[in-house]
Order: sequence, then C-alpha cells, then structure tokens
Amino acid sequence: MPKIVAITIGDPKGIGIHILINTWKKNKNKNFILFTDLKFINKIIEKYNLKNKINIVNSDNKFNYHKNKFNIYKYKCGSSIENTIESLKLANKFCKKKICIGIITLPLRKDLVRKLDKNFLGQTEFFQKINNKKISNMILYHKKIIVSPITTHIEIKKISKNVSDTKYLYNKIYSLYKCLEVDFNINNPKVAISGLNPHSGENGEIGIEEIKYITPTIKKLRNKKIYVDGPISADSILIEKNFKKYDCFVFMYHDQALIPFKFISQFTGVNYTGNLDIIRTSPDHGTGYDLIGTNNISNKSFLNCFNLIIKIHTNRIMNDKS
Repeated sequence: MPKIVAITIGDPKGIGIHILINTWKKNKNKNFILFTDLKFINKIIEKYNLKNKINIVNSDNKFNYHKNKFNIYKYKCGSSIENTIESLKLANKFCKKKICIGIITLPLRKDLVRKLDKNFLGQTEFFQKINNKKISNMILYHKKIIVSPITTHIEIKKISKNVSDTKYLYNKIYSLYKCLEVDFNINNPKVAISGLNPHSGENGEIGIEEIKYITPTIKKLRNKKIYVDGPISADSILIEKNFKKYDCFVFMYHDQALIPFKFISQFTGVNYTGNLDIIRTSPDHGTGYDLIGTNNISNKSFLNCFNLIIKIHTNRIMNDKS
C-alpha cells in the first residue's frame, strides 16, 4: 500500500480542485484520497473527462483504494459549506486511523464556513480543536525559511493581550521548538524571536510588551537550554546573515510573519500545523477564483505540501525509534 495523503475539498468553486486534478493528470502525484460530496464537483469531473477514471474508495461499504485511479471518499451533505466542513472531519479521522499519513487542506473561504459554524477562525484552529490540543503552531515552511506567528487569526487589538500572557507565550515557543526537533529533525534548533512593537519598543518608549513579557519569557526558555534570541525588531529580523544563523523566525502576529514569508516564497511555501497528532498542511495561497481557466496556475505549493508530509512522516518514525 502506498503512503496515501488525505485531500480536503476546501471551496469546491476555488482553484484548489483544479490544481489537484491537473497535478494528477500530469502524473505528478497520485497517492491521495479526495473527500467530497460528488454533486459539488460533478461539473468539474465532466470538464476534465474524469468520469471513467474515478474510483470510489468506500463503495460497497468497504475500503477499495486503486493506485492508478482518481480516488474519492464520497458522502452526502446538504450544502457546499457542510461539504467543506465534513471533508475536514473525515480527513482527520483517516489520519487518526493511520489510513492516510497526512492531510492537505485545499483553500477555503472562512467567511462562508462561518455561516454554518460561527466559531470557525481558520483551519489551524479547527484542527487544534478536533485534536484536543491546547496549543498548536502555525508554521510556514519554505526551502529558504521557516517562520511562525505566536497569534494567528485574531483582531489586531487583541494581540497585545495574548502576547502579555507569558504562560501562553512560553508554551507556544516551547511547543514550536519541540516540533522543529522532531518533525523537522533539526538538532538544537536556533530560534529568533521578534518584538511586537516597531523597533521592539525602543526600550519602552513605544511599547512595554518587549520589556515586561517577551524578554522574561526568552530568559525562561534559555534556562531550559533552549536556543532563543530576541526580541529583535521585526523589520530587520529577516536579513541574509540571520538566515544562516537561525533555523526559525518567530513573529508576534499573523501578518508580521506572512507578509515577508509570502514575498520570499512567492506562493510556493507550505502552511503546516505543528503540535498535532496528525500531519496537516495547506498551500499558502487562497481560493483564487480569478485564476480559474487561466495559464497563471501553479501547483508548486501544492506539491511542496506532499513533499513536506513525506518528510515529517519519515522524521516522526525515525525520532520515535531513536
């Protein structure tokens, strides 16, 4: 049996399903199961002449995977949004049961999902919740760089309060460090921590979070023999000499991390959720409605998701044996 990856449907009207089908047709990667209600992608299946190449893995109430077919786990649901959520849940179950080694979540629209689940913040938080984890880490991975924000999908006005919780701050950085050791197989990771305020607060002149919360947390981590430096001004942390010095860069909030990461990776990076029992990745681009039917579609981020799942799966097995 090949190493199978679970693929969630995301937004069926988005670019994700088109990237998946085009990648499969080019024989780039065929070891996956897509989780979806078929009625939401029937027109796309017809468009790509896939009808005779589909294999339903749960037909006749038994698991039947075919390595040369386009494998789909089908189910029925009442709406497109329900389809998106059910896909996430079932993919997670298949990983828990060790049928699949990891998940690639195709891009979705959070505003649409919130119409059915008003508490839905994002896929990172969703998988943290259904995996019963108090802490998870959003990790953006590219061959040149690894970055991770402390806070993710929250309002700007709430960031300071979260960063000021030193227990939360400590646990986020500590769990990230352990993830770098195990999942990325980095021996004694070196981590750079940014400040929250411009110029890291300029010694308290334009913010006290660095002095009062971030620096004490860094000292506590160092006492545990964890290699962390900071707080370093966020506007100058990602410079060439630091790429060679540090294995990972931690920022205090979402856009502090993602803006430079996406500029560096040019949408070829991977969004990975650390500190879960399962392996969950996602392409670092959105639904891309405007790209459908154009020649501007790239599957590099999608393929890098596959590669990272294999890498982390291998590292976990290796570290589990050591």
